[in-house]
Amino acid sequence: MSSVIQRSVDHTGLKTGQALTIVLLIAAFILYSPALVALVALAQLLGALDLPFAPYRLIYQRIVRPSGLVKPRIIPDNPEPHRFAMLIGGIFNTVATVALLAEAPALAWTLVAIVVVLANLNFWLNFCAGCWMYYQLNRLGVPGFSARPISQQG
Repeated sequence: MSSVIQRSVDHTGLKTGQALTIVLLIAAFILYSPALVALVALAQLLGALDLPFAPYRLIYQRIVRPSGLVKPRIIPDNPEPHRFAMLIGGIFNTVATVALLAEAPALAWTLVAIVVVLANLNFWLNFCAGCWMYYQLNRLGVPGFSARPISQQG
């Protein structure tokens, strides 16, 4: 007898992180702020590590959700692909920060723009490019990418 553990993710929490990423990175571009890009990178990397003190998680849990402005939207889903997406965004923004400090703004803002576009795709159209990449790597049998889409489990 096989038992399947139902996994779920609060997508409102994810949307909060996406919105913060979009707003902060646009502000970083307007203000030409490597510090803001670095802040977003750190928030994404800590989120990818699933740490309880990850900034986006804390903002959602302690400010956004208690405010009552949004309601949790917990749906069957795997957290690993979303963490992978945050990791990719965090890496892009870390490289962008280094590029800004090394006076390579074209590279930096291109990387930031990619993250902003992909965060918008996820926020508005619910298409997570990082999740799609994760599931493709799973399909190819790459070690470490073990979570399958919920619809294919069981």
